[in-house]
Amino acid sequence: MHVCKVCMYALTAVLLILRYLHLHLLLIFIHIFFHFLFSLLYLPALFTEVPRDVTTQIGEDVEMACSFHGAGSPSFSLEIQWWYIKNHKDSQGLASQISNTEMPKDATKISVVKVAGSNISHKLRLSGVKPADEGTYECHVIDHSGPVEQRYRVQAYLRVEPDRLQESDDAQLQELEHPSRGSRLQQNNDRELRKRSAHTIPDCRGRCVL
Repeated sequence: MHVCKVCMYALTAVLLILRYLHLHLLLIFIHIFFHFLFSLLYLPALFTEVPRDVTTQIGEDVEMACSFHGAGSPSFSLEIQWWYIKNHKDSQGLASQISNTEMPKDATKISVVKVAGSNISHKLRLSGVKPADEGTYECHVIDHSGPVEQRYRVQAYLRVEPDRLQESDDAQLQELEHPSRGSRLQQNNDRELRKRSAHTIPDCRGRCVL
């Protein structure tokens, strides 16, 4: 009888320990699950695609891509703004977070896209570029996921070069219309030589047939 009571006490203790361990493991699992879920919902804000510097020729088409992942759940709002700054090149064109919202006086807003979600993407398309299109293009992202909006930007520089074939044709046409000094001297020498040949008197001290 005494042995049975000891066994009962031992069994009860084991059950209590198992219940405690089970509860403890359950709490650990819940903690890990919610931590994982939180990390999915609140990934850090970052650019997933950034525009690159472009060198092209007059008349070509250019595309610049900009994609961004916000730091909030899908219910938050994001906005992309494309800006053009003439002949301005920042040596540090990497993605950055900005606090100063003032833009240079020569900056021009090109387009605005808004989405209700945590991801946004927009391609800027320029058709038949001209020398006047050369300059810096900035992609600004405004993240409205918190009580205070966060602003990010990334930029790329567009360089527009003249058409090499057209430039060569123009140079040849200009040479035909306005010969260089060396060409004019050669032409003058040729005319002088022909003139001298036409006025040469033959030497007829021997037999000369005209």
